[in-house]
Amino acid sequence: MSMKTLILLLLAFNLFFAGSACPSDFSVPGGTLPSGSLREGAIGVAYTVVKGNEVVSFPVKVLSVMPSARSPRNLILVRASGPVIENTGGIAAGMSGSPVFIDGKLIGAIGYGWSFSEHQMGLVTPIEDMAEIWNWPDRVPSLNPPELKLEDPSSGDVRLHATVSFDQPGNETEEKEAKELSAPLTGSGYSPRSAKRIEDVIGHPVILLPGGGGDLSLPVEYEPVLRPGEAVSVLVAWGDVSLAATGTLTAISKDGRFLAFAHPFTNRGAVAFPLARAWIHQVVPSLDTPFKIGTPTSIVGIVTQDRPQGIGGFTGRFAPVMDISLNFRDVDSGKETFKRFKTASDPFMMTKVIPEMVTGLVDNVWGRIGEGSAKISLKIEGGKLVDGWRRTNMFFSTTDLAKTMFSEFTDLVNAVSLNPFFEIIPFGVHIDVEATADPRVVLIEDVSLSRKVVPPGGSFDVEITLRPYRKEPVVHKMTLKAPGDAQGVCEVVVRGGGIEEPDQESILMGWRTIRSLDELLKEFSAMETNDEVVAEVRSFGPPREDPSSLEAEEELQRKLRSQRKEEKIREGSFKSYRSNYYVDGLLRRMIRVVPE
Repeated sequence: MSMKTLILLLLAFNLFFAGSACPSDFSVPGGTLPSGSLREGAIGVAYTVVKGNEVVSFPVKVLSVMPSARSPRNLILVRASGPVIENTGGIAAGMSGSPVFIDGKLIGAIGYGWSFSEHQMGLVTPIEDMAEIWNWPDRVPSLNPPELKLEDPSSGDVRLHATVSFDQPGNETEEKEAKELSAPLTGSGYSPRSAKRIEDVIGHPVILLPGGGGDLSLPVEYEPVLRPGEAVSVLVAWGDVSLAATGTLTAISKDGRFLAFAHPFTNRGAVAFPLARAWIHQVVPSLDTPFKIGTPTSIVGIVTQDRPQGIGGFTGRFAPVMDISLNFRDVDSGKETFKRFKTASDPFMMTKVIPEMVTGLVDNVWGRIGEGSAKISLKIEGGKLVDGWRRTNMFFSTTDLAKTMFSEFTDLVNAVSLNPFFEIIPFGVHIDVEATADPRVVLIEDVSLSRKVVPPGGSFDVEITLRPYRKEPVVHKMTLKAPGDAQGVCEVVVRGGGIEEPDQESILMGWRTIRSLDELLKEFSAMETNDEVVAEVRSFGPPREDPSSLEAEEELQRKLRSQRKEEKIREGSFKSYRSNYYVDGLLRRMIRVVPE
């Protein structure tokens, strides 16, 4: 058997079991009616919530069954009528997922409409298409992550002669196309600029509500009883920061599986978002598209599938979460504020969303956007990080402190949560910020050396003049040693931490990689901070070791930045101390290393 044949057999084996991992049979009380059996003029009834949690109904009339070039494969064109539709101004965003029945049989759910048009008309996603989401396997994070399985990308027969097409939000076309009745994505607790960037990440517009978020401790229903037509929310974040998409429950089977929305939320495939009941405050009329405003009230299940045909998952089962907290101290006012929120456990998406939420949270808590200085202490914990991992750094900006101080936070959280070694569940990030509008900056103004000629390994003093912003200078002394193998002219560099910091040459040049999470965190810990005053001797002479073999040379090249830093500290050619300022500036001086 050739290697190519073996690989094809393995792929077929994995695809077979991936496809059969989630049964596609989805039975609902009263049964279903396929779209192929519908006739023009058939009258049905749809169910939804327009106020509170009361499920109401309105009549719909089937106008046509339209084939589509994409999944779902058929769409049912309907016209809604009755007092409910008259009061809401038409089919509203948030009605997506509203089940439609004809003669007591479920035909599908309202999922699409048109902007700036007759809002009584919409498109229903057939129930047979929605149920196809169960042909994909679930992938819910757990404390013991399962082996990687291939997902079956097939979605059945796709008709290429469709007369209507649908683009994801943000894709503009010249034709007037139907669009998803996007489940209204409402958020609160952060600034408008952060909401705009969150929109770009998720791909849906965010309705930003005034206020400081919602309830962190949403009650949990372990044995919920849900009805088709109820309002439900997919939770992205909740607590002092909130973000949730509100739509309608389409159907629920005896085994606890449910279908909703009749269109994708983020279209991310296998997901793990919490599902909550929702309270509808009002349907807001709009020339564009009317929309519901809802608030999550209790967690009832988990969304495991987010596909073109709709979303689905299980009631009575629950998703892992990420826990985020922020303690913010405003030095200028003396005010201290604590905020906390939870998010869905989706590292690939949330590592982009969480930094924006935290930045927007600081915008609101601080009450300003502008220059300033901040000291940030970060703690990452969860999973196998028994004691957690901490880092403290200082930041300064002349224009936008909140944006500047979370740039490193974004990189660290992204690298740790997406590390290639193991999944950290549960995952928590706790941030402590001390901020002031003042420029807490110190400039390296001058450097003088006690000796200009020293022997290998010889000591000399470095006198560093530091000037805090618009204050009198102060002098700090350090003692350095010339490298034991140095010869000739060497450079003494005094700089702020992170300025001209050595690169990870062993990794950049391809000599080695990071091989464990502990090693990754050690390299992060070895990174210089902006509040450090660093003094070091750089040798231009021959290498510190004179390797007698290729193996010795390769071993030297394999050393990570943290290892090289530790060696320089041990020999005395590198010293630093941490200040309470953002340290700016770099100065160079020369010494000559001559044997005695």
